Amino acid sequence: MANAGHTKDGLIPRVSRWYRYDWQYAADLNKVPLVQEAALLISLTPILVFLSSATFPKVDAPGNSSLPLWMLWAAATAFVFARLLYYFACPKFIWEYRDFGQYAARQHSHRWIVWEFYHSLKSLSGWQQIVKEISPKGLTADVAQLPAEVGQRLGAAFGDTPTEELKVLDPVNIDRDIYLPIIVDGKRLALPMREADPDLSKKEKELFWILYSQAAKERPIFRGIYWILVGAAVLLVFLTAVMKIYLVFSNFKA
Repeated sequence: MANAGHTKDGLIPRVSRWYRYDWQYAADLNKVPLVQEAALLISLTPILVFLSSATFPKVDAPGNSSLPLWMLWAAATAFVFARLLYYFACPKFIWEYRDFGQYAARQHSHRWIVWEFYHSLKSLSGWQQIVKEISPKGLTADVAQLPAEVGQRLGAAFGDTPTEELKVLDPVNIDRDIYLPIIVDGKRLALPMREADPDLSKKEKELFWILYSQAAKERPIFRGIYWILVGAAVLLVFLTAVMKIYLVFSNFKA
């Protein structure tokens, strides 16, 4: 199970040794061709056999099936439950994009990553940490340092919002640019994505990975259960194969 920590300043997260159990690897597993379909079919086998036995009495009932068959059924069922858990617990941002390459391939507007960031924050338990992380990585600017017209628009967006607590306000579109107003440590900041910025692509990529890294390690309990179910499925398939090989050799010797 992933357990990402942070550096001494508490702002830049370090990479956990358990990162291979983050959600993006679960996403990779769930995209393996035909695995989901095969698992679902096998998990439904006892029901299909039972229904068939009512129509065709010669078909063996589930209770007469061999142990390896039931172990294979248990493995498929475990994988199906793992898939359902992934569907309900994995952050949607991980579903959408495996990496920045996939995000870039969709050719979104430079403003889109700000909207992704803003809407995803609401579902992340570690949202405060990643909001604090964007300033040390050079993605924010003090509102007072922005052009006067932009400062006025953002000033209206901040309004009378208290500055005592961390807060993220609605993004503000100005012409072809976008600004995300943020209050951090009593300061009024903005996360800008400006079309004329020569470092625009680097900032898009950085913001993507900040959001992605947090989303990938969210809901550790559900991630743990997911990988336990997957591990159980793999173990049961392995034991089924071993037992089948043993039965084949036993029959051969007999």
